[in-house]
Amino acid sequence: MASNDLILAMGSGFRGAMDIVRENMQKKDKQSTLALSILIHVERQPGISQGELGRMLRRDPMTMSQAVRALQNSSLITSQADGEDRRIKRLNVTKKGKTFAQSMNGGESKLINALGKEWGKGRVNQFAKDLAEFNEFLTTYNS
Repeated sequence: MASNDLILAMGSGFRGAMDIVRENMQKKDKQSTLALSILIHVERQPGISQGELGRMLRRDPMTMSQAVRALQNSSLITSQADGEDRRIKRLNVTKKGKTFAQSMNGGESKLINALGKEWGKGRVNQFAKDLAEFNEFLTTYNS
């Protein structure tokens, strides 16, 4: 596999996995892949700042604001000014958002279980470890 093919395959794989998770959602509940990623991260890290999350997801502030606004309009997350620095917005999942995220977790679990049956648990765990290391590399990489 050529190096450029690796990047394409990773992007396609992520979008494909998120599409599978989104398939189980009702049409009125569908959100963008970015919005779903934001919801998952905020559920796992309550109070994370919008800026921190944008850096983690490698998205510019305008794109993050649009996705966060869509989640707020759907009553899935809230955004409050930080107590010390009012320019910083802290994100939290609402009760409705927690229920929504739990339904997404069910779709993710089904997908991971199916992959585990296909690849085996050890290979899936190694793949997850490799992706986490790759993500850490991207965080520190200077082009």
